[in-house]
Order: sequence, then structure tokens, then C-alpha cells
Amino acid sequence: MRVAGAITGLLVLGTFVIPGTYGAKTELTSEARRPGGARFGSSEELDAGSATLAGRIYDQGGRPLEGAIVSLAGSGFWPTRSVQSGADGRFHWPDIPAGIYELRASRGALVAPPVEGLILDAGARRAFGIQLAKGWTLAGQVVDAHTGRPIGDAEVTIATGVLGLHTRRTQSNDRGRFEVAGIVGDEHSLYVGADGYVAAGPLRHSAAEPSMTVRLERASTIEGRIVDERGWAIEGVLVRAFGEGHLRAAAPGATDSLGVTSGPVPQISAAGSGALAFVQQVATGRDGAFVLPNLRPGPYTIAASHDDFAPADSERLQVGPGATRSDVDIVMRSGAELSGRVIDERGSGLEGIPIELRAPGERLPRMSVTASDGSFSFHGVRGEVSVTALPYDLPPARESLAIGDDARVTIELELSSTLYTLRGRVVDERGFGVGGALLTVSAKSPQTPIRRTAKSDADGTFSVPALPEPPFELSAEHPAFSPAHIPEIEDTDDVHLVMSAGVTFLGEVLDDWTGNALGNVRIRLDGPAELDTTTRNDGTFVFRRAPTGTYDLSFSHSDYEPQSRRVVLEPPHYVDRPQELDTVRLEPGGTVEGEVLDAHSEPVPDAEVTWGDPPRWERATRSDARGAFRLRGVPAGAAWISARHPMAGEDSTAEPITVRPLETSPGAFVRLPDSVIE
Repeated sequence: MRVAGAITGLLVLGTFVIPGTYGAKTELTSEARRPGGARFGSSEELDAGSATLAGRIYDQGGRPLEGAIVSLAGSGFWPTRSVQSGADGRFHWPDIPAGIYELRASRGALVAPPVEGLILDAGARRAFGIQLAKGWTLAGQVVDAHTGRPIGDAEVTIATGVLGLHTRRTQSNDRGRFEVAGIVGDEHSLYVGADGYVAAGPLRHSAAEPSMTVRLERASTIEGRIVDERGWAIEGVLVRAFGEGHLRAAAPGATDSLGVTSGPVPQISAAGSGALAFVQQVATGRDGAFVLPNLRPGPYTIAASHDDFAPADSERLQVGPGATRSDVDIVMRSGAELSGRVIDERGSGLEGIPIELRAPGERLPRMSVTASDGSFSFHGVRGEVSVTALPYDLPPARESLAIGDDARVTIELELSSTLYTLRGRVVDERGFGVGGALLTVSAKSPQTPIRRTAKSDADGTFSVPALPEPPFELSAEHPAFSPAHIPEIEDTDDVHLVMSAGVTFLGEVLDDWTGNALGNVRIRLDGPAELDTTTRNDGTFVFRRAPTGTYDLSFSHSDYEPQSRRVVLEPPHYVDRPQELDTVRLEPGGTVEGEVLDAHSEPVPDAEVTWGDPPRWERATRSDARGAFRLRGVPAGAAWISARHPMAGEDSTAEPITVRPLETSPGAFVRLPDSVIE
């Protein structure tokens, strides 16, 4: 029989004790007591869904440390909760929800490395001995990014750990300075915010550079009013700001909950994105007014949504640092109630079917779920919309309709329980099966918008189940073959898809005068497929998996004369054997600068200008507001420069212009026969 004992060892710069490790759960060797003398009971006495944590905190000299803060955060709760050690350095923490946690202990500048991945099972009791050591101190100053003046009362938050579960806060003084002591390790993020400024973060810093200057950019404000078609204010409109570029960073500690743990949502890094991104939202008051403060300067679009009105957007707004844009008025039009039912083939309503509503003017689809009788409804619907029933195990059903001034519109979506399976084989040009081809099957009917994927087996056979009624569209891709496509399939059995061996086609483009590699040359293949690419900085280019056949190959660059030739891409004898083109040399052209005037010597803006006899209008550029133009890539030699305009007519230079490679020829003058002014 195994005897109950204890494990001891070194943990977190100190020792730990886990009593009763080997014995039955009711055999306890620890005599630790709860405050007030209550003795630890057996694990069976503990709540089945909670655990208990106890231990003792020591200072650098090994003496018990009073007032140390022991904190936990993790899957059971967030944000951090904490207890303090008593006069004897001991702490006791009962009723912790079972989960995975990060444990930290500190007192002022004294700190211990975190215990990450601490698993507290239901009914478990864990005991720790933790010795603290002096951590490093982060010091800094918060200043205005434009003036350099210090910013007082800025809130500084440091989130420690990989997940940022533990946070500490301080404020900058009247000189903008702040200090956070007792930091261990380099895995932390700093967030800084102040009234009237864009919050900064996450900012990274380490013990190797313990001081920093945080420069805050002045924030912008957008305010306005939401009204209906009669000009009456609309209360309760959700107003969202969508900004281009970076999201507004916010310090951790938001008030929303994850819904899976108790407490607010942990901060998520505000990474940038090149497209419109949601930044902030507010609701209008009784007067329909809204204010969106603390925005990062830049372009925004304001979107308004309300259950009883069709969504509406503002025009694109530009707001500068420290500025307030207060002229944003959005008119929302009343929308209809769109109600319907989802039924099966017998006409019975289907419960719990997800419904998606999409409209061109709405950034995100609206979602609902059918009731027990299969019914669903959406309010404030207007314009061209599509409604789709999305069952989990059946093909979807879609209905598209236009909604105008009707107060109520009803539809019915019927789900079919009849499913089809598409079977066939993928082969190469010799008839051998092609294994591992990625197949995509799409239903052709807009009422059943389904798309499924599968892979062919080693012998090329495939089977794609759970499809709606045909026709289908089938495409296939494979690393060693060109993409294949069948635009319409009516028969679901014995589909034959032939894939041709793909060709890797590569080459090099050089400057004919210097012999240097020429980057950014546009290369186009026109033939069995239309393919485009550009040369890299070293002048090389590559087309991968190009279908075999005869192509017209063209090379173009704004500063060089274009070239074209015909090539035949042949099936490769080996899968990895590329087909290489002879080196291409482009002849550099020159640049011609000049102006276009009309019959009255007035500048002609937006005139087409080109060279050649006859003129090469496909290579034309346009004159600016002053009638000036700049033609690049003009072949060396004598060139006639021509211009044309819908009102001023067409004409050429009186004499040809001498063009030299890689040089600029100024002074070209084209006078058009008519006036640009009516």
C-alpha cells in the first residue's frame, strides 16, 4: 500500500509543499488552518467545482513577508483577483473556480516569476512557498507628440505575461512622468491613454532599456445627428465609426464580458489593417445626437443602424489631430418588416434553422434563427436583399427580393431533403488517375447556394455527397497540373475531369543598353489561359502551372519599348522540369515633355497625348490642368507627338521631336484646331 506523503522542491525562487500527494483524497497530512482556526477538510468536503490555494510568502532574506499580493487570472475568472499574505506570510484562498490559471506574487518592488499553466482541478488543494526578489523598474514620460509638452494624469497600464492577464495601473504626474516598479521578465505590454489623446499601445520594453518616452497624438472627435426622412430625431441608433488603417488602441480592462468566464474581456492587440475597420460605437440620445471621441486622426465612415430603419452610412470623412467634425447628419429611411417561414417538402415549419439576411448597403449580414413554427423576421429592411436558410445538414435555400415602401413583406423558404452525390474520376491526358486533386463543386442555382470541396483518391476517383439538385460547376487544382474546370454538370455519375500537366515557364528581362536586370516589367500570356505577372528586382519572372498550348507573350514597361512574341508551352517530360525563355532585352525609351494648347492659346486639360505615325493611342497619357504632359518610354529617334480632345480636336507637333534613350526632351508643343471653351 502506498503511504501518504509530500513532495518538496524549489519553485519560484523558493520552496513549495504539496501535502497528501500520494495518499487517498481523504488522507491529509497538512495541519494548515483557515482564518479563525477552521481546519482544512478533506477534498470531498470542498465544492465539487472549486479548488483551494494556500501558501507562504518570503522576502529576499527568507523571512515571512506580510502584505504581499498573490493574484490569479485565467479561465475561471478575469480580470485578476488577489489576496494578501498575513503577518506570518501565509495566505489562504478557498472557492477558486476550477480551471487553468497564471499565479503571481509581489510586494512593491519585490516580485517572483509567474507560475503559468497552473491547473486547479475541482476539489484540488495546492500549497506554495514563494520567495520574492527585487524586480526591475519601468520609468518614462508621456508627452504631446506635436509640442513635446508633458501630459499629466495620463493612465499608464502594464499588462504582464504572454496573455496580458495581470494588469497594473498608475498615472503620470504633472511633469508627465510615471514609474512602475517590481517588473519581472520582458513579456509585458504598456498601454497609455489621456483625455483628448489617442491611446497608445501595446508598447514593448525590456529591462535592458528601462526608460521610455511615450508620445501621444491628439485625438479627434466626430459628432452629429441621426434623423428620419421627416427630420425628426431617432433615439437609440447604433452609430459605428469605421476607420481606415490602424484600429484605435485601448488599454486593457474593458467592461464587456467574454461570456465564458466571469469578468471583462482581456485586451486584444490593436493590429493595423489596410481596410475599413470597426473602431468605436455609441448610441444616439433622445435628440438623435451622437459623439464619437478619442478617435485617431484620419479618414472615417460613420454607419448607423436601427431595428426600424434601413442602415445608412455617411460619406467618407477626414478628421485632423485635435479637430472636431460636427457636421455629420445622417438620414435614415424607414424599412419594412421582412417575415417568413422555413418549411420542409411537406410544408411543416422547421425550428432552429439559421437565417442570413444580406443587403448591398450593410457591412455585415444580419442573422436570426427560426422559431418553433419555422418563422423568422427582420425589421428595417429596404432595397435589394437576399435571405438564406442555412441548415446544418441540408443544402441551403435562398430567396432574393427587392423591398421598397411596403410595411411588411413575407417569404417562404423550402428546404429539400433530397440530396445528390457527385461521383467521378480525375485523370491526366494519358488517362491515368490523378490523386490528391482538390475539387470544388458549386451549385449553379441561385436558390441553393452551396459550395463543397473534396480530394480525389489515389486512383483519381472522387465522391462529393450532400449536394442539392444539379446542375453543378466543377473545378480542380493540383500542384503538378494546370487547373481544370467543367462549367456545367447535369449527370451526377461518372464525371470525367481531365487535367493537363502544368508548365513552369520562366525567363529574364534585361535593359538592352546597360545589360542590367529590369524589374517591374509587366508580362502577359494570352492563349488557353490569360496570365499576368511582373519581373522581380533581379529581372526574373515565373509562371507556374500554366496550361499547355500556344500563347502571345507581351512585355511592357513605362520607360521601355514594348515587345511581343509567340511561344508554345509543351507538356513537360518531368514534373519538375521548367520551360525557359531566351533572355529578353527591352530597348529603353526617352521622355518627352510639353504642353497642349487650343486655337486661342488656352491650355487644354485632360487631352490624350501620344507618339507615332499613326499615333499609338493605346500608350497615351493625359495633360494636366495646365495642359502640360509627360510621355515616358518613347522610342529613340524622331517622333511625332499627337494630342486630341473631344472639344478642341486633334493635331500633332509641327516637327518631329528628337528622342534619346534615358533622356528627357522638353519643349514639345501641340496646338489643337478648336477651342476648349464652348
